[in-house]
Amino acid sequence: MFETTILYLLTQFATQLKVKIEKELAEFHLHSGQIFILFELWKSDGMSQIDLSRKILVSPPTTNKMVKSLEKNQFVFTKTCKLDKRSVRVYLTPKGLGIRPEIEEKWKNIENSVTNTLSLTEQIVLKDLFIKINRDNFNAES
Repeated sequence: MFETTILYLLTQFATQLKVKIEKELAEFHLHSGQIFILFELWKSDGMSQIDLSRKILVSPPTTNKMVKSLEKNQFVFTKTCKLDKRSVRVYLTPKGLGIRPEIEEKWKNIENSVTNTLSLTEQIVLKDLFIKINRDNFNAES
């Protein structure tokens, strides 16, 4: 019974997809959650850890842990904000900037490998459904 529910199927897919992403990113010493920090910094470098937490929808302690790991692997560095000493900003290093083309290529390849059996229409519908579900249930402002 549970195996046919949307939640079960989606969770099973998400788990398998996370494993696939982890394998693809292993050569960079990145974990699947960390990539979302890089995605955000590629859009807007120098974000505060609090803003990163809001954007990627994880708790500040989890963001802090991911940032420390990214810092250890020299993808980012942190600086305390001059105006607000409680705020820590995260910046890309040249290494963090430099891996972007390779990561984007791998990301596209992963997406293609999991959607290649879907028609273009099915891909558009699936994307629209995920956007709607995320917007209605997991909004960063909630």
